[in-house]
Amino acid sequence: MLSHKLRAIALLALTAAAVAGCGTTVQGGARPGEIDVRTLDVGKYSTDPLELRYEYSPDMAKGFELAEQRLADHVVNAADVDPEFKYSTGVQPFKDSDGATGILAKVTAPILDAGKMMFGVAVGHSVKQPDKYGKAPDDSAFTTVTVMQFPDAAAASKAATDLENADFGVAADVNQHVSLSKYPDAHSHWRPGVASIGSTMAHGSYVVDTYLGVKDPDLSKLTALAEKVYDAQLPLLDSLPPLDREGVLRLPFDADGMLRRTLATQVYFAPDFANQAVAGPRGFLNRVSDQDFWGRLIADSGMDRFATSGASYDGVSMLFRARDAQAAERLSAAILGHGYSSVADPPAGVPNAKCGETSDQNRNSGAKRFRCMISYRRYTGAVESNQLADAHQRAAAQYALLANSTW
Repeated sequence: MLSHKLRAIALLALTAAAVAGCGTTVQGGARPGEIDVRTLDVGKYSTDPLELRYEYSPDMAKGFELAEQRLADHVVNAADVDPEFKYSTGVQPFKDSDGATGILAKVTAPILDAGKMMFGVAVGHSVKQPDKYGKAPDDSAFTTVTVMQFPDAAAASKAATDLENADFGVAADVNQHVSLSKYPDAHSHWRPGVASIGSTMAHGSYVVDTYLGVKDPDLSKLTALAEKVYDAQLPLLDSLPPLDREGVLRLPFDADGMLRRTLATQVYFAPDFANQAVAGPRGFLNRVSDQDFWGRLIADSGMDRFATSGASYDGVSMLFRARDAQAAERLSAAILGHGYSSVADPPAGVPNAKCGETSDQNRNSGAKRFRCMISYRRYTGAVESNQLADAHQRAAAQYALLANSTW
């Protein structure tokens, strides 16, 4: 049976310390009804839009990073399958068999290599809250869905068959083949008495590989869950044209202008799933644990784009685009109250800025001590630091950057 290992990218409970700075350039004057952002204390942080600091030069490595982000917006999350799956257990992108076999069985590596698998994304969900490593409790129903793109439909079809045969063969003496009535082309098996099922299916140039579990070893419940996953996943892939290598190379960088507006404290820039990425609502939900909370916020605020920039040890910046300015302000308050409810002083001179302090327990789990939220028009930004003065400068810089990025 497939392994169940996903590395959670926890964007809202971030690890470790150190503050890195960049050269400061505060542009522009005050617009009608707005402050002059040149008066803000932004410390060492740059308030230049990203394109003034970084010129994107396409290459295949960067293109595959963008391809993973694109695919992650089309991999099922909890709300797509069943509202009972209230938690994400992690998301893991990969672009080769070494990365894929962090989730799939090790015996599948030669099959992925032979089929020239291009890239993939795995996402997990659980009914019960996972531990800090993203592992679901033993008595919890769970899903692990891995979507991979191959060069063409023929390669995907062969890979799906071979993946099932290899995984079945790991314990051929106890595994049994299973048929899904709604999806006769899916290759599925289970081990009687074990409350999990593996299923693999080609869909055009994509392969969908699932490892699913329920509380009790009930085959009817397992097959029903497998069909629900395919019901949700396959239409998402129908809306995502597959890429050839030229298409990967030509993927646009920051097409929605989110990264150019997100505070970036680093000096070197490149697309990266964890450290410099953009996502839509589904892709964002796959990155955070509490699906109910964030799902409600997305619906209430009309949030349609998300960006993150920076490594967790340095402090990550996050930017959300809401329906309008009022929705952005409500979103800002809700995000701050989720784990940072102890009030901290806001940065001087930044309109509507709010800061909070988290609990010692959250800090022990890797969260930064302080979070500050700012809103500018329809955008809401979050910055974090273990030092309040640094969080203030980051918040001021994020506000100034948004004001400087209106064109």
